Amino acid sequence: MSKTAPISQIEGSRIADLTSNPLKDQQKYLAEIRRIEKKNFPSSEALDFDAELKKRNTNAILVLKDVDGSIEVAAYLVYLRMKRLTLLHKICVAQPYRQQGIAKEMITLLRSRLEREGCDSVQLWVDEDRTAARALYASCDFKQVDRCPDYYGPGRTGLKMVLRLE
Repeated sequence: MSKTAPISQIEGSRIADLTSNPLKDQQKYLAEIRRIEKKNFPSSEALDFDAELKKRNTNAILVLKDVDGSIEVAAYLVYLRMKRLTLLHKICVAQPYRQQGIAKEMITLLRSRLEREGCDSVQLWVDEDRTAARALYASCDFKQVDRCPDYYGPGRTGLKMVLRLE
């Protein structure tokens, strides 16, 4: 996958690695991501983007949308690459852009990139109650391989899912 590419589902959008943008834009996008994160996840599940993105093998992919001449984050995906294994830490689509196939396209692009780089699998944990997320992952060929009660806290079961790559 190139550092920046058009994304077909949203007019005027592109998909890009966070680091392919100028530093001042990266900071602006990170601020937007933090706002989206707070709206969509409990504080106990919020990702510390500053700490995570300082790690050499952590990457972020963004879907950027042009709204009246201003670029905003429509979606983001954060993953950690470890030799032949990738951990998908977070994927989120901002509310106005949901149900348009954006998350699936981001996973498809990530999958293509990882296959070319020789990665064997992608792993993630998802809350058992997040049925939309589970359906997304299943539609992208992820298979459930483990179940951990109280993974996300008392009464919140985590499901480990794996995508085997060619």
